[in-house]
Amino acid sequence: MRIGLPTTLFQEKSFEKALENVLRLKPDCVEVVLDLPHFLPRKENKVNVKKIKDILSQKNVECSVHSSFYEFNLGSVYPDRRKAALNQTKECLRFASLIEAKVVTVHPGYFPIWNVKRLFEKAKKTFIKNLEECLRFALDVGVQLSLENIQSKYFFFYRLEDGLKFVHELEGLGLTLDIGHAYIYACENGIRKPENYIANVIEKKLKKHIFHVHLHDNFGVKDNHLPPGEGKINFKPIVQALKNIGYDRQIIVEVWSPENQASFGVKGLETARKLFGC
Repeated sequence: MRIGLPTTLFQEKSFEKALENVLRLKPDCVEVVLDLPHFLPRKENKVNVKKIKDILSQKNVECSVHSSFYEFNLGSVYPDRRKAALNQTKECLRFASLIEAKVVTVHPGYFPIWNVKRLFEKAKKTFIKNLEECLRFALDVGVQLSLENIQSKYFFFYRLEDGLKFVHELEGLGLTLDIGHAYIYACENGIRKPENYIANVIEKKLKKHIFHVHLHDNFGVKDNHLPPGEGKINFKPIVQALKNIGYDRQIIVEVWSPENQASFGVKGLETARKLFGC
């Protein structure tokens, strides 16, 4: 089990400087976020891939990739936007292969009028079709593709246990468990003891399908991305559930704060390592 940080922790710096600053905090792994502010569409091709690989190798640090998500929707009803999202996701997968990333996290598509079920389900089918194409491409370039749960109900992977439907329909797809997002979902839907709910879904349903984990805290309302211990989440039952299923992959402490970048990173790593006994 390896505990790491995302490159977006240092958003105002160039990507290379952000990566260097993250590595100074001594994470076990790093998640390269291929989106704003460090990457614009197709800009990743200008990044020195060899330099990134050399830096990670020298520090003996694994990496993962988070694909582009701002303004990209694999389930868009507009063909040109959907095509742009598909092409951009493939670019991210290709880039991940070049830097030898272990896994690539992708956001689920969405439909903004979530309560119009007929249209929502139609858009969801479109998303699954595009996700399947991304999965085939990922397998071709030797990368594991992992779908993240999002805390907003207009996304197609909102309810944590619905991840099982995706992995059963798309063989080879993994899941990125975002604990903060799952907690907000549980609170929004009046689930008593939300941490126990999350732990139960992990152990009884998701199990071997969890390829990646995002760890951050909040108060059950807003996606604050706080270090563990600064919000309301009791991580102990969730951590125990991950241990019970034998999870041994990367855990990215997905925190950020414009005012407290390094301190958030340090605290996030320290708290996460204590939680997991690393």
